Amino acid sequence: MEKIRETKKRFLNEIKKNNICISENPKGTDIFWPKSYAILYYQYSLSKIYNQNKAPVILQINEPINIIDNLWNGFFKNPKIKNEFLSTNKSLLIFKELYKDYLFDIIIIKQYKNIKNINQVINFLKSKLKTNGVIIIESVSFDIKFVTELFFKHSSKIFDFRINRFLIDNCIIEIKRYSSIKKIFYRFSYLPRYIFHLIVDSCYYSFNILKRIAK
Repeated sequence: MEKIRETKKRFLNEIKKNNICISENPKGTDIFWPKSYAILYYQYSLSKIYNQNKAPVILQINEPINIIDNLWNGFFKNPKIKNEFLSTNKSLLIFKELYKDYLFDIIIIKQYKNIKNINQVINFLKSKLKTNGVIIIESVSFDIKFVTELFFKHSSKIFDFRINRFLIDNCIIEIKRYSSIKKIFYRFSYLPRYIFHLIVDSCYYSFNILKRIAK
């Protein structure tokens, strides 16, 4: 079995090898730059998944960059990748019917603010997770109500990277399936992350208001 350190290094090498960073490829993704996801989140989280399951079932929702599939195909061994676009209630109903018999290891949601009834979507997707599966919601910002609902209902883990790179939406929310007891435990464990996110979000929001006033 590969050590986590080796797997993390290989993940970053796959980004360079496939030229998927938007700083060098206009058709690339922003997870390496300008956002912090690749280094501060994905390389570790996906390395753990790789050491448990080298051929995961991956669902990408509202992923506009096709080239990112090259990263998953290069990093994992024969992963099964599905791509879907959700926005309306109709698309959600069709989606539920299509994937009623599926279970996923990794679900990545982008452009979540464009999805109608996002909480219903998350509830359904959570029921489609395998035992160690994960839902990853990218680019969370200025959405305290949504973040709070996810935290108290799902004991979600918030990764706020806006101190690392000063981007409004440089945040990820991670949701996993927990037993009732573990949900309570993780809610207390992740509470400092939740509070930190609220503070940073409020600071950014106030700063934006001051910028508008200054104009």
